[in-house]
Amino acid sequence: MTIGIVGSGRMGQDLFYSFMEYDCEVILVSRNLEQIEKITKKTQKILKREPERMGKGSPMITDKLSDLAGCDVIIETVIEDLAVKQDIFQRLEGIAKSTCIFATNSSSLDVSDVFCGAKAKERCLGLHYFYPLKLISTAEVNAGPDTSDETITEMVKFLFVTGRKPLVLRGENRLVMSKILISLAAYAYMLSLEGELTLKELDQITKQVLLFGIFEMVDSTGFPIISQCLTNLPDKIHSALYKPLLLKISDLKKQGKEGRRGEGLLSLEDCRKRDSAFTGSLEECYEKYGIRFLSFLLNEIARYMEDPLLDNKQFQESVEEVLGLSASLKALYKELKEEKLLETLKAEYKKSLDPLFLPADLKVYGEH
Repeated sequence: MTIGIVGSGRMGQDLFYSFMEYDCEVILVSRNLEQIEKITKKTQKILKREPERMGKGSPMITDKLSDLAGCDVIIETVIEDLAVKQDIFQRLEGIAKSTCIFATNSSSLDVSDVFCGAKAKERCLGLHYFYPLKLISTAEVNAGPDTSDETITEMVKFLFVTGRKPLVLRGENRLVMSKILISLAAYAYMLSLEGELTLKELDQITKQVLLFGIFEMVDSTGFPIISQCLTNLPDKIHSALYKPLLLKISDLKKQGKEGRRGEGLLSLEDCRKRDSAFTGSLEECYEKYGIRFLSFLLNEIARYMEDPLLDNKQFQESVEEVLGLSASLKALYKELKEEKLLETLKAEYKKSLDPLFLPADLKVYGEH
């Protein structure tokens, strides 16, 4: 099998080095000549140190899309710009062989939009990997309305062969992991607007449920991608929730801030403007805010599991891995207790009248 990767950013490089470990040929295309030189040198060092990673042939780093002509799968990992992605795939259609599968690693753009001008939509889909690549084996297979069953089957096989666990998504719940992550960030930011806790304090509370602080995730991802997600992903029920965080990040971007490198929400927060209004213990903080965060998380996921196209068992396992949950969803639900969950959601709804807080069908957590 020959795999092509378009884009030499963090994800493109990580996928390139990951595929080198498997019995396949891999070709990386970059328009950045400095990146090509850097990646070539690193690749040579890896192969000299670990010659067994050679696979079927030497990995190739090039600046020519035409070198992808013989690929079985081509994965695009460039910036979240719809026009750029569409242009790449339009050019690839005149280069790649007729059986090649086209995949976009977009985290915020729907597969229908990326491939709207494609001639062979049945061979196109979304393939969304997650950071850190070495720790998270889940990869979303976002099937478009025209993606063939054969293409989905081949992509599932491809993911298993390259050490991944596929989560097949269709219809409205494509990019569901991005939607969950951005919703958690938007909700946590909404909690910060109540003025009792700082972003740093809320991050510590989210770490009691997640492997990472939710604002750490926002900052490490960077404002350009986060703002794209906040703009492109909301449905009618989430649009109001997303607005405060989108306005904040948009304002920071106007100031030239991009997140990461000391320019994120956490590093820019001025905690000197006020003393924390919440003086209780960490346990009391969790009681008030941690339970609200966990209740929101469990209700969000239960709402997605109402989708008949979703494999609930596979979905729950993927959520647990991508979020790095401290326990299984069912264990968290059992620990919180349904009565407390419903009480918390009811209080949120009474205060906001936002249908987002109406309880979903929670029986999914009681199923065996």
